[in-house]
Amino acid sequence: MNLTQEAVEEWIANTTGEFNYRNVMDGDYDKKIIPYLRVMMQRCKEKGLIAPVGKRDGVWRKVDASAVELAWWDATPVEEDTIMLPLGINKYCLIQRPSLIIVAGKYNAGKSCFCINTVALNQNTHWAGKIDFFVSEGADLMKPRFARLGITSAPAFRTYRRTENFADVIQKDNLSIVDYLRVDMEQPYAVSQRLFEIYNKVNKGTGIAVVAMQKPPGGRMLAFGGASTAFEPSLYIGMETTGNYTGWIGFEKVKIARGYGGYDMSKLKIDYRIEYGANFVDVKERLEYD
Repeated sequence: MNLTQEAVEEWIANTTGEFNYRNVMDGDYDKKIIPYLRVMMQRCKEKGLIAPVGKRDGVWRKVDASAVELAWWDATPVEEDTIMLPLGINKYCLIQRPSLIIVAGKYNAGKSCFCINTVALNQNTHWAGKIDFFVSEGADLMKPRFARLGITSAPAFRTYRRTENFADVIQKDNLSIVDYLRVDMEQPYAVSQRLFEIYNKVNKGTGIAVVAMQKPPGGRMLAFGGASTAFEPSLYIGMETTGNYTGWIGFEKVKIARGYGGYDMSKLKIDYRIEYGANFVDVKERLEYD
């Protein structure tokens, strides 16, 4: 193929995601001109068509020059709840749309219980018909849990079995609940990119995503991936187990606090006990000082 600057730019205009410059035109060109192809890439960069990806040599992405103006002056301030959350969390904070909520917890701390209750609390609200629940477990495990919440027939939400690439299927205007987002323990900080993809999806609309994640042992609220997981969330909750199906939640990040009781949110803890894997009982709030 006779490779020209114009042909390369047309190919870039129709591509998506990241690409190595050697894959331009799907590799259909004389490999002897690869050095010249580098020159073409630099010209595309100077024209604002592409941008380098990190420090990886020869890897590029198409520049997204689209920008939608935000008419904030016409917006109506939101003071009512846009999502119902378990454990009475709504009285402590306000969640606006769009938003990302992180629920980080150790194994068996109650993350799945939190997610299932969030689904149940919102199925008869304005989210009815627009709730997508992504789980890694099978129907035989989900059915008895929902039965404990009084949900025994086809509900006003959809449940999907999925373990990865959630941003590909999340709808920008829906309430999406992910139980849970797995972390590659060889590259734990890479999970921040997966979170950003989810956040970026709902941020294009009016949706909310609730994402459960594993967290390491210890007192910190952050999930595996550390501080890089806390950039986008409007609400970041940490769950700890104290054994015998009991535990507590703390707040790592609250973007809009309601000032309930004048509490310092960093000191507030909510204790609970879980019955049958689906019900939070004996819920009590307390303040924990260092």
